Amino acid sequence: MDLLFKSFSTGYESNKIISDLNLQIKSGEWVGVVGSNGSGKSTLLKGIAKIIPTHSGDLFLNGSSIRVLSTKSMAKLVSYLPQTLNSNLPLTVNELVALGRSPHKYFWEFDLNENDLSIIDEALDLCDLKKYSNKDLNSLSGGQCQRAYLALTIAQKPKIILLDEPTTFLDINFQIQMLDLIKNLNKENKITIITVIHDINLALRYCDRLALFKKGNLLTIDEPIKALSREFIKEAFSVESFTFETPVGLQICATKACDK
Repeated sequence: MDLLFKSFSTGYESNKIISDLNLQIKSGEWVGVVGSNGSGKSTLLKGIAKIIPTHSGDLFLNGSSIRVLSTKSMAKLVSYLPQTLNSNLPLTVNELVALGRSPHKYFWEFDLNENDLSIIDEALDLCDLKKYSNKDLNSLSGGQCQRAYLALTIAQKPKIILLDEPTTFLDINFQIQMLDLIKNLNKENKITIITVIHDINLALRYCDRLALFKKGNLLTIDEPIKALSREFIKEAFSVESFTFETPVGLQICATKACDK
């Protein structure tokens, strides 16, 4: 599903954070959103998901303005996974993932039909969670809990998935597992992915394009190695850097802080 931002601005009440954003994200792309702390990355995702209001301009999903889309219509199209997840809900993994079917049910429909059960089973399988399906959510490790919430997102059957730092609190092994899983989801299911990600080397490795932000403004959106040129990194992060070749492609090393 395509996203078209036209002079899109969003933020909190009178505090505009993302200003006059103009860009297009094509269906099936994985776009990473990068930038320093306070650059508006998480705010952008919340604005796309209509968690916070559009201040001015508009955002179109396949030609439909989010201003006129209902909450339920949005939930069928867009799934948002926040940075902080509640692992203490009194639910099993299966019950949590089943919540992903809510946007597709009427309020009086309490039972899951065969199609719902099949979709839930597929989501558990994709996230390698079948063996944990009857486990309590609060008994899982951090990585397993992240995968459980991603399975909920998959069960929602959205066209667009918004992920706010999906590798936060995960060790290196689980970071790679999570991003490999997202990449497979992106390519096999043709889902548009927009991810806030702090680790620029992981962003460089996995994303199709990177949108680099500074103080709510888009500096550039381009293929990763161009978006993370020495000049753009210096402007966005106030550090000097250089690139070097690795078995997984070019990576970036920050060398020293410089004046802002």
